[in-house]
Amino acid sequence: MTVSLFVYGTLKRASPGGPHRLLRTARLLGRGSVRGVLYDLGRYPGLVRTTANGHRVFGELYALPDDAAQRMLHQLDEYEGGEFARRRMFVTLPNGRRRAAWAYVLRGRPPRSARHLDSGQYAPGRGAA
Repeated sequence: MTVSLFVYGTLKRASPGGPHRLLRTARLLGRGSVRGVLYDLGRYPGLVRTTANGHRVFGELYALPDDAAQRMLHQLDEYEGGEFARRRMFVTLPNGRRRAAWAYVLRGRPPRSARHLDSGQYAPGRGAA
């Protein structure tokens, strides 16, 4: 079974420096979006899940290699730290199809210093997620 991962911050391939070291062996499946609200936390973004229509966070969808998926997810869990939790979400692809994938979401509310990103996109060259 293919393990999919949705990323929306500096783990994206579009970020400076090319593919992140933790995703070098992952296969980019394409762009996608999830329901949620995106916040700029300073050095990196944070996703807050929502069931409301209209709020989307945009990013990239990856397929992790079958033989290394669990190891990669463990490394990503450590990289994201205690502020984030790995959760299953449905990613909507440009053609309208949906695919289940792991994504890292904020465990709690964003801090007061966080800035809501109306566009649902995090600018390359900023933090990590």
